[in-house]
Amino acid sequence: MKVVPLSEAKAKLSRYGQLCHNEPVVAMVNGKPSSQLVPLQEEDDLIDRLIQDHPEFGKLLQRRLSERSVSVAAASRLTAARSAKRKARRG
Repeated sequence: MKVVPLSEAKAKLSRYGQLCHNEPVVAMVNGKPSSQLVPLQEEDDLIDRLIQDHPEFGKLLQRRLSERSVSVAAASRLTAARSAKRKARRG
């Protein structure tokens, strides 16, 4: 197990992100364990994990999925139209 200060874990996150695949990495704050880096496995579903660990995320996701959405094509048309208006104003 690798135990490091949180400041070091933040500064070298990529390194410890790789290391946690081989051994646990625990970040300490003021000498106390604060968090542990845990690698995701290929079969892990990040959305399922977020919903499991953070029920509020699941509720937010459900609210967002029920909202009106816009297709990519429609969004592209809107963006192009707004861009053309700005260019026309600039002269």
